[in-house]
Amino acid sequence: MNVFERYLSLWVALCMVAGVLLGKLWPAGISAIRNLEFGKGSQINLPIAIFIWLMIIPMMMKVDFTSIRAVGKRPRGVLITLFVNWMVKPFSMALISWIFFRHVFSAWISPGEASQYIAGTIILAAAPCTAMVFVWSYLTEGDPAYTLVQVSLNDLIMLFLFAPIVRFLVRAPPPFPCRLSFCFSLSWHLS
Repeated sequence: MNVFERYLSLWVALCMVAGVLLGKLWPAGISAIRNLEFGKGSQINLPIAIFIWLMIIPMMMKVDFTSIRAVGKRPRGVLITLFVNWMVKPFSMALISWIFFRHVFSAWISPGEASQYIAGTIILAAAPCTAMVFVWSYLTEGDPAYTLVQVSLNDLIMLFLFAPIVRFLVRAPPPFPCRLSFCFSLSWHLS
């Protein structure tokens, strides 16, 4: 791996720090960038869309689209990914965020803020970052065709499952964890 690839986590952290500093030092410029959208009110930021495509283009250029048919011969990786993304991650994140925001951090945040943080973590957990899958697969010299199929299936499933799962988890009545067979007799109050 070259220096950029080896220290990718460091570069990401530095970019996050730079973004926060730019937001504090140049709020008018950041506001102007934030308003660059694909159509008024779409909430699809043009610079972010461009950078995401720049992240995934190297991976997409390596895909041999004729080899996609062979992915069905090795379905285990795809099935594990789908199981973790849709059956484990959203529900475990809901439980973990509930524990932290309702109990561990309860002395520092109000119940209303806790509800918002819990809802935010549920939304993040139910929306897998497909662009980073391409990047990490590229950096680890993974199979581009296999990665493409995994991401494509995940994105198709996201179209149908994201809203119902998020709605279920955000509006789940007490005691939510018992629905997951955890049965810790915890109470779940998001509203």
